[in-house]
Amino acid sequence: MMKIKSNYTKLFGAFSLTFLGDGLTLAAVPWLISTLTSDTLYASVTMTALRLPWLLFSLPVGVLIDRYSRKHMLVGAGFTRMILLLALTLCIWVGWVSIPILALFMFGIGLSRVVFDSTVQTIIPQLVDESKLEKANGQFTAGQLITSDILGVALGGFIITLHIVFPFAIDAVTAVIALLFLICLKGNFYPGDMETTKKEVRPMKNWKREMWAGIRYVYHDRFLRGLAILSVTITLMYSIILATQIFFVRDVLQLDAFAFGILISIATIGSIVGSQAVAYMRKRWSTKQLIISSILCMGIIYGVVGLTTNAYMVGGLYFCAAFFIIVYNVTRSSILQRSVPNEILGRVGGVFRFLSFGISAIGTLLGGLLVRVSETTFDRVFSLQLPYLLLSLIYILSGLIFTMKMKNHSESQQRDINA
Repeated sequence: MMKIKSNYTKLFGAFSLTFLGDGLTLAAVPWLISTLTSDTLYASVTMTALRLPWLLFSLPVGVLIDRYSRKHMLVGAGFTRMILLLALTLCIWVGWVSIPILALFMFGIGLSRVVFDSTVQTIIPQLVDESKLEKANGQFTAGQLITSDILGVALGGFIITLHIVFPFAIDAVTAVIALLFLICLKGNFYPGDMETTKKEVRPMKNWKREMWAGIRYVYHDRFLRGLAILSVTITLMYSIILATQIFFVRDVLQLDAFAFGILISIATIGSIVGSQAVAYMRKRWSTKQLIISSILCMGIIYGVVGLTTNAYMVGGLYFCAAFFIIVYNVTRSSILQRSVPNEILGRVGGVFRFLSFGISAIGTLLGGLLVRVSETTFDRVFSLQLPYLLLSLIYILSGLIFTMKMKNHSESQQRDINA
């Protein structure tokens, strides 16, 4: 028990430090790009390089997680990230950085994040009791939000004024400390039963077949298949409103950049509250009830956002929507960790991450297209409200359809979902 608690603390420490440094870097990268080029296409390519590994490697990384020591995967990701950040800091300091070089570094750092984030999700069930998964996932989510979205971004904005290299240098230092935490984890964390699986691990002969095993597992499980379709729908619609959110705030709510930051901060606080409340809610409702109620609440809340131009009301609605977004995400992660065998959890999680991050790129494109097409018929205010109204309709319909489809799901299949 003491060993498990110690491992949990070390993993949480490494996780928090990684996201603290990540927040610093994400705050500094746009400013660094602006000193290198004024071309928006080059800037977008650089930021896309950071997210592209999620689309390219989520599925293959899931295979590796289910084959090899998860501690070694974490250490490898941490070491790679540390080396890349040290090299990037040096390049910035001596003036060697350029847009192509920065894009390559962003791609490498993004790949290390794919491995790190995906592996953390598979280790958590090996460190905590099944009944405490929601609490653990909530703590990790809160840790990410506080360190990256609040502390990291805020500190990054201040430190940039001292020197552009400092956020990257501090991120490199946090990467070194996080790596030490990961190295100190006790055990190797092989998939499934660690003692027996360790002896059975063999080099992969057909990684594509193993990758497809994860896809088939999701497809043949009725609940997971429905959850995957639901996740794609939720992510697609959410990406649509994110793509046009800044214009909604500026042109509909008539707010400036500072007020926009306040709105995002309010939403972040809602996310943190939701991450801590989900374990309490789980004691009173089943995970299926939490999934459905979260989707319906998000649909209603964003529908109201699309019908108002009152900034204060939108702030309160953003808080509530962020609360239920986190409840949904934490609950979904807990469902996978609880119901999927540990030896295939990496691949199944990879399928969900691939669907989510892959569809988000399409959603952002559709968001801009939707508003542009709408403006040929309607005024700009309604066109910017339209994504919220459409999201509301789709979320409510999706929640109701998911409820009906899962209504006859047999008790044996729902043993881990409705418990």
